[in-house]
Amino acid sequence: MRISPDARSDAPGVLLVLNDVVKDMEDEFNRWYQQQHLDDRLGVSGFRRARRYRSVDGQPNYMALFDCQSIDVLASPAYHRRLANPTDWTRKVMPAFRNMQRSACRESWSIGVGIGGSAIVVQCKPIQGREDDARRFIRDKFGPGLMQSTCTVRIALWETDAAVTAAPTSEMALRGGQDSVADWVLFIECYDLGQMALALHTQILSGEGARAGLLIGSWMRYQLICERSAQREAA
Repeated sequence: MRISPDARSDAPGVLLVLNDVVKDMEDEFNRWYQQQHLDDRLGVSGFRRARRYRSVDGQPNYMALFDCQSIDVLASPAYHRRLANPTDWTRKVMPAFRNMQRSACRESWSIGVGIGGSAIVVQCKPIQGREDDARRFIRDKFGPGLMQSTCTVRIALWETDAAVTAAPTSEMALRGGQDSVADWVLFIECYDLGQMALALHTQILSGEGARAGLLIGSWMRYQLICERSAQREAA
């Protein structure tokens, strides 16, 4: 188990992106992601790994995760140069995005090791003034309880940094409108979505989260499409 207070500068960073795409652009959207966008992002110093997922039963239909050395990478000049200079293909595809949620996060806690073939994304937030209580509940009760399920691979808590997330970019303008932003996210990796959903439902129904300062909202189930590491690390 690893625990990182949210203020620690060495906590890993995660860029969480969820979106739908206009139906007649879906094939091109997937080609763009696989053939250009993943490598474009992984070419930025500090980006370590990218993963893509597709929804099993809800929206947004697609999810991408970019693991970074720290959240500072997502505020770095190198990354913002990429955002300020989208490729021609990016300019063509991004206007087709819909229901966009983009959150630059710190991974403040995790338990377990590895990558699951499936994931449940739980949107949540702490009651104002009870952030430490909510973190303790996740660390001491909620997380260990879910780890009792044999299908659980790893659980992480991601806390959004609003300032880093909200920085205006050329790519944001291409998408049109305003991206939505998560508060906190519990990212639960597993290999059996049905079993994991049942365990999660049981934990939520107990009502202990609200009493401990954590408000749990919607959750979505996703299946892994692919995983790719930065070439400099793979080498």
